[in-house]
Amino acid sequence: MGDIKKLHSELLTLLVALDQICTTHNLKYSLFAGTMIGAIRHKGFIPWDDDADVVFERREYDKFLKVIPEGFKITSNNLWVTRFVAEDNPNICIDIFVFDNISSAKIPQKLQLFALKAVQGTLKGKITKDKGVFGYMSTGTLYVIGRLFSKKYKLNLYHKLATYYNHKATDVMFSSLDKYAYLGKILPKSILQTYSKTNFEGKELMILDGYDLYLSTFYGDYMTLPPTEMQVPEHGNLQHVNS
Repeated sequence: MGDIKKLHSELLTLLVALDQICTTHNLKYSLFAGTMIGAIRHKGFIPWDDDADVVFERREYDKFLKVIPEGFKITSNNLWVTRFVAEDNPNICIDIFVFDNISSAKIPQKLQLFALKAVQGTLKGKITKDKGVFGYMSTGTLYVIGRLFSKKYKLNLYHKLATYYNHKATDVMFSSLDKYAYLGKILPKSILQTYSKTNFEGKELMILDGYDLYLSTFYGDYMTLPPTEMQVPEHGNLQHVNS
């Protein structure tokens, strides 16, 4: 088992590098998911968290892709989330999420989300066996369908579906690269109006001023610690650092 404090140190170095790129090019990003909870609740990493997450608005992310300097790159994991890494240490990464527009009308919302979840199923490398008979059958069917198409084709289809409403008038958005459970969490675009720097492990990193609405929508009472038995690393990244 690796040293989580060392992992946090390496992740922080990468977060600072991403922040410097965004500051240099006047780009907006925000700490996200567990990393945002850590910023608010712990002023740094959640003590047992073993990854780091940020989020961009789609237009900001597209700009970010064009200004990544030598020594850093974007990689793709086995699914649909991209990662920011240093070329000399590619096992330590920041997961990057994106906010895309979604229709304000319920039926188009449901259709878009259904399609995205289906493509997620085709991208997964295994059949889900812990979701009951229906879950097993549906994930099994999507897994088989997914074997018929290349990963590139499926990711291109996912991108087209995720960005479908970006050129249409709408006042809501969603985290389009998120996992199945969070795809249906719809947020008002108003939370993107302003960003601020916040203390994170003694560094000043960027966060949405509307973080409370996002966190409460996705996680409920995010200021309360989970039960002790749930306070464990869950992403498998400790294997990438030495004790």
